[in-house]
Amino acid sequence: MIDTRDPDRPSKTFSRSYIAPPLQAHLDGGGSVESWLAGRTPIASMARISADLLDGEAIGVGRQHKNNTRNAAKHGCAVVVHYEDNNITAAKREVRRPAFIQMVRDITHGEEEETGIPVHGCIAVERERVWRMPRDFVAFQDALIMNGTGIYIEEQSRLDLVNDDGAIIAALATSGSSEAEVKKIRKRTTRNARDRAEEGKLYGGPRRFGWLGADKESGRPGNKYLDPKEFPHMVDQFLMRHEGKSWRSITAEMNRRRVLTARGNRWTEQAVKSLVTNPALWGGRVLDGKIIVDEETGDPITGSWETPEEITYEKWLVVMAGVEANRLHRGMSQPKRNPTEDDRRGRRYKYSGFLRCGRDNELDETCYSKMTGNKGSGKNKDHYRCGDANCKGISRQAEAVDTYLDGLTLAYLEKHFAGTVAIPIPWRGKEKLKALKVQRKSVKDSVADGTAEWGDVHDLLLRLNRNIKTLEEEEKEHVRKEADRNLLRGWSREKWESFDFEQRQRAIGQVLAAVIVMPIPQGVSDKAPFNPALLKPVWRKEAGQKSTQQSGDQADGTAPIAA
Repeated sequence: MIDTRDPDRPSKTFSRSYIAPPLQAHLDGGGSVESWLAGRTPIASMARISADLLDGEAIGVGRQHKNNTRNAAKHGCAVVVHYEDNNITAAKREVRRPAFIQMVRDITHGEEEETGIPVHGCIAVERERVWRMPRDFVAFQDALIMNGTGIYIEEQSRLDLVNDDGAIIAALATSGSSEAEVKKIRKRTTRNARDRAEEGKLYGGPRRFGWLGADKESGRPGNKYLDPKEFPHMVDQFLMRHEGKSWRSITAEMNRRRVLTARGNRWTEQAVKSLVTNPALWGGRVLDGKIIVDEETGDPITGSWETPEEITYEKWLVVMAGVEANRLHRGMSQPKRNPTEDDRRGRRYKYSGFLRCGRDNELDETCYSKMTGNKGSGKNKDHYRCGDANCKGISRQAEAVDTYLDGLTLAYLEKHFAGTVAIPIPWRGKEKLKALKVQRKSVKDSVADGTAEWGDVHDLLLRLNRNIKTLEEEEKEHVRKEADRNLLRGWSREKWESFDFEQRQRAIGQVLAAVIVMPIPQGVSDKAPFNPALLKPVWRKEAGQKSTQQSGDQADGTAPIAA
């Protein structure tokens, strides 16, 4: 099963797959998949929504699954696995859809990868939930063909996408037209944005902090009138930066005031930077990384929205001249800089991301923010430091932390994984790939000996080559995942010494969830010797379960196996 959600960074954009709740309840009660199916054909429910406008609660995909489950029963089918891409578009080639990709692979092999639950097709409320571009349609069609059963149900209609009866061509044409229309819409949107910017028209995107949003009842346009509650805080942020205040202190001040961003979140340094460096504060607009100016006079074109009198173009230029952040307001071009020696040799810190600040911040909350590595200067050595603007910060010397945690991690690995043996999981598509290659060779041989014409087998060979390439890529990915899964098996100190930086970080991440860095007690000097007792490691629960399993295996007289 897949699940791209990150508890530390909640987002409405995610992909996941899971066993259908009715089947899961049956399995939890001791039943089997076969008894629950009772002769029905097992299929997948695919749900996708391009824009989750319901506060990220995935209500849209939930409704699709509900309809799919009800409609599947009308065709003697049963939904066994849910796949969903929430807040993910299917109209852009560059956007990856993890749930769709996993579903296609599972249909290809006829079973869900982890559980082995049979999957013989798919149901969706409409085809756009599954594909919009020809590339995705072809991948989905190939999966149905290789499955052998090839069931596809759209709402209440069962469509034949396996046999070329005209439906495939129609679907490709529809998808192609859809893709072309999407491209046209993008061009029109870009052109419209350019025209509006040059004309000084209102910004038509989401509500900006400091301005009122659109109101249909009164006819008020969005981002035109200043919000009397928010704009004073916006002015304060700008003036504080103009006076030389740091991004960190400005962010902390906004959060102390309990002021929320336009999206209802707490302020971050990046959010403050984006606001303060936005030329909209004085009425300007950015296009292609540059301020829009009048072609005749060269003066900036100001928009038709209200702006605070305290913020002027001249003051904004002063602020921008002092900005050293690498990421400015989106759309602004970045100044080039020469790479430093640290850039060239790739300065990296092994426990960045694992260390968490354990100090109570200025909001009287335990910070728990990630601590990242920072380069030392002068007499100060490289160190890990809390990056939260609301926290005064905890800092520890990187060398001392790395040495101590390396010792803990190695001891833990030797205790729980020394002597374990790898249990390779064979790739499920080996026989299918072998059969496709045999079939391709047979087709080519039939052309060579004259029993078949090239024109008769051309389309078949194209499909075989495409399917073989897809399976070969999947096999490579399986090999990579197996390498990660077996990374700790057969553990030894020599194995650690042979690891590169990335391998060591992966090994650490498999057993260590976090390390809480506690503040130095009151009365103790900041220059006191490093105290390892202030580092509180949090080991992953599954690592402890592995230890228990291994102990049981050894008690039985069998070789210890890392789960």
